[in-house]
Amino acid sequence: MLRQISLQDSVVYGPVRSRRLGNSLGINPLPTSRKACSSNCVYCQYGWTLRGVGDGEPIKRAAQLLPLIDEAFQAVVEDRIPVDCITFAGNGEPTLHPDLEELVHEVKRLRDRHFPRANVGILSDATQAHRPGVARALRALEVRYMKLDGGDEAMWRAVTQPLGAVDWTVMVAALKNLPGIILQSMFIQGSVDNTQPEHLETWIRLVGDIRPLSVQVYAIDRAPADSGITEVPLARLSEIAALLTQRTGIPAEVYD
Repeated sequence: MLRQISLQDSVVYGPVRSRRLGNSLGINPLPTSRKACSSNCVYCQYGWTLRGVGDGEPIKRAAQLLPLIDEAFQAVVEDRIPVDCITFAGNGEPTLHPDLEELVHEVKRLRDRHFPRANVGILSDATQAHRPGVARALRALEVRYMKLDGGDEAMWRAVTQPLGAVDWTVMVAALKNLPGIILQSMFIQGSVDNTQPEHLETWIRLVGDIRPLSVQVYAIDRAPADSGITEVPLARLSEIAALLTQRTGIPAEVYD
């Protein structure tokens, strides 16, 4: 039976063995007591986003986070644990952090000291990618995993349920302007279904317009926020990935 996971209770967590990233050392720049996100995705493994970003435990600023990150990195080195990727993720949407640009540059400096072979990347819902400071921070990273779960605004809103004012057209334009991104597309069925042929056509066209380096096609592996969401069979995911590559030439990899 699929289960939801608990919020990360520290700034640095892992390394965890990721389906997509190898041994990933996560950085959670967000509060540890609550989810802080710009989306309310129906499939979220942390459950629903129940409160706004400004409520409850405040977000720690870079000056508070960086000593904790350095200390945690040193502990991982002492334990001789291999690290393939250092990934900004955590309890929600990392691009909401007000000091993201500073954090990215300083974490890369700490990476050079502790894990010189590791990439520094991010998992993002892309809703903040149009903001100049966020865009600069994203460009400074070595790996950019950006979420895109709908081929048109209606489906994107049904799956992602963005919080606050998010302009679909502006978000798509920001994705097109970012270099070397990897798109992540979650396919789901049940109370929301983005696997229907008519939707796949719009999704394929949009991915072709964005031209990412590759696309990661994946299914839920944790209990979703919406209990009516069901897992897409591996065979169907493989068909979707193959169709995308056939139509656009963009590589696609399946994670079930």
